[in-house]
Amino acid sequence: MNLSSYFTLQRRYGRSINLERDFNDLSALDGYVLTDKSVETLKRVLLGVSGENKYNCWTLTGVYGTGKSAFVHFLISLLANQKNQVKRKALEIVNNHIDDNVIINNIPDDGMVRAIAVSQREAISLTIIRALINGLKDVGGKLSTQFITSLQDIENRIKDGKIVQNTAIVSIIKDIVLQTKKDIILVIDELGKNLEYAVYNQGAEDLYLLQQLAELEAVEGKRIYILGILHQAFTEYGQRLATIQRNEWSKITGRFEDIAFTESTGQMIRLIAEAITSNFDDGFEKKIDQYSSYWNQTLEPILKLEKIEDNLIKNIYPLHPLSALILPVLCVKYAQNDRTLFTFITSDEPFSFKKFLEETVINDDDLPTLKLDQIYDYFISSVGMGLTRVVNFQRWVEIYDLINDAKHLDEDNLRLLKAIGLLNLVSITGIIRATRNLVAHSLCDGEDNDRFNYWQEKIEQLLRQGLITHRKQIDELRIWEGSDYNIDYELESYLKQEQSSLAKLLSPLRPLKPIIAQRHSYQTGTLRYFERHYLDASFDWDRVECEDNSTDGWLGYWLEEEMPPTFPQKTVNGLPIIVITTNNLQVLRLQAQEFSALNRMNNEAKELQSDGVARKEVRYRLMEAQKALDETLNSVFDFSRGECRCWIGGELTPVKSVGELNGYLSRLCDETFVKTPILWNELINRRNLTSQGSKARRELITAMINHSSLPNLGFSGYGPEVTMYYSLLRETGIHRPLSLTENNLKSSDGKGYNYILPPPTQILQF
Repeated sequence: MNLSSYFTLQRRYGRSINLERDFNDLSALDGYVLTDKSVETLKRVLLGVSGENKYNCWTLTGVYGTGKSAFVHFLISLLANQKNQVKRKALEIVNNHIDDNVIINNIPDDGMVRAIAVSQREAISLTIIRALINGLKDVGGKLSTQFITSLQDIENRIKDGKIVQNTAIVSIIKDIVLQTKKDIILVIDELGKNLEYAVYNQGAEDLYLLQQLAELEAVEGKRIYILGILHQAFTEYGQRLATIQRNEWSKITGRFEDIAFTESTGQMIRLIAEAITSNFDDGFEKKIDQYSSYWNQTLEPILKLEKIEDNLIKNIYPLHPLSALILPVLCVKYAQNDRTLFTFITSDEPFSFKKFLEETVINDDDLPTLKLDQIYDYFISSVGMGLTRVVNFQRWVEIYDLINDAKHLDEDNLRLLKAIGLLNLVSITGIIRATRNLVAHSLCDGEDNDRFNYWQEKIEQLLRQGLITHRKQIDELRIWEGSDYNIDYELESYLKQEQSSLAKLLSPLRPLKPIIAQRHSYQTGTLRYFERHYLDASFDWDRVECEDNSTDGWLGYWLEEEMPPTFPQKTVNGLPIIVITTNNLQVLRLQAQEFSALNRMNNEAKELQSDGVARKEVRYRLMEAQKALDETLNSVFDFSRGECRCWIGGELTPVKSVGELNGYLSRLCDETFVKTPILWNELINRRNLTSQGSKARRELITAMINHSSLPNLGFSGYGPEVTMYYSLLRETGIHRPLSLTENNLKSSDGKGYNYILPPPTQILQF
């Protein structure tokens, strides 16, 4: 029989929570497990709600996939009305798993207005309004409808660009508290997106609404509570702001109690145990008891350090104990924490734990376990390119390359390399490291001296072949050569050297191509374009001129916070000037500095010549930095965002799109080159004459001198000189047929003339 006949998995762990979508979804609570961290967090929030501590606002901070949203869903279920089924189910979970009377006694009976929103990159006021609308819809009734209409009106006014005072939003929240006679719990998931929006818009004015709500006093004993979910500390989002603005942020941050939401390795293993349900007879259970006893004794120092109880080894079978110990560390360092962990446990992806249960046959003689080599295969196949975003990507690269190059080895040697590689990844030193014994144990299902000795011999073979090395000082096997080049440290050093202005950084890194006046060029047949420049405070506005004599205008991007008092109207030789300004330069400056530093590191660091792994990661980071810089550069000067200003001819001119800007380019060319003849011929309109055009020009001049009286100057066919003749002389009327009178007057020898070509001075005047 397969292992899946004896074990089933709790599907709850395979799903992610969307608070707006799921806050009344009963199934979202299925299988929810209260961890030590969630119980502690629940207690801190409920003490604030009951008024037993000073905080009424919290931020829940943790990296992706740590279960923050699942916990908050459980919390807001407890804060629902007594009639709501989600509250009753959440209370069952509390009563079954918590003995703490402080928690049980502080759960409010009458519930709250649960105002919940998942943030977008928008003003905090819009997120709060959307949350309040969601909360009022949940409350229901005529009163809610009236408030919803008022909130939607405010929302539409903000979206239309109209100014809405924070006091108006605060006032309506007071009215909601007064009329509903309920506390409000305002929950903002992905609060970091609001903070990023505030950073991009250079200030704390928008976030001041959060401070006002945090300081709002109770109305007839009822008040508003705020819970924000973040992926990094509140203050980290404001690092790119100026000092004064960061000080304003710190005032807002001080109103919130920050709760770090991370689980220990031991707790994550307990969650794995909760996800596995067993169904086997007494004989099978006796074998697992013996198996558990052996591993508890063998791995005692490690289990004691990680605070792993004896029964956990039994409860996580058929996951190998060392696999269980390493999985949480791998998921934290190289993936999305609990989310990746339980995707591995419950998904149908290749090499997952569920697939192992379905594909592994069990008999009376052994207890098969999922070992480290299969975890390696899972991370490579399923996590895939997500690994490229981690800090120590270079280690993954080298381990993967070495194992990939060793495909000629037998399967057991490859399994051994994978096990050593994973142990190398989770710990360079420390108690969980790739010692000979630990590596051999990681590939054994249980107490089996023959298999243990077999793997010890395999290790010796790989050492003799030079595929792995042994570091005697710390008794550790290594699969990778070990890059001594610390990219992050060196990058900091290069960044400190980047003291150039933003304009000087961007000019060589992301040079600007000329921009074409499209409509003018299409209508006149003459290609006209503006050369473009990055500008800073060192630029001399009194001597603006085009670097290329063939360009038709000058366009500059001002990259300083402070602007000059005026911009010139024209260049020194009379060509039009356009200057584009924006205030949102902090992010662009940081990304330009990082891209420049990585570019210099890639070109200058001698260590990279002999360190292929570090070189590969530097180049990957350089590619990602370039992509981020280009995206930011485009967004900073995106007219559709309404954050750019355009100065044309020294005057501030409203421009709302790139198309509108291009219209102004053509209009300026129309005004500047009003006397230019329209000649539809590419050979003539080129700024640099080709050899073919030069030959055609020579033949045309010769024909003008020798055959001016002949139709078409005597040309026939479709050669370049013919097309040049038609566009330059025939279509313009310079070379024209004589009238009968003109022909008689002109003729003196009776032969007559058909065509006339004016003298050179008249041609020039024409």
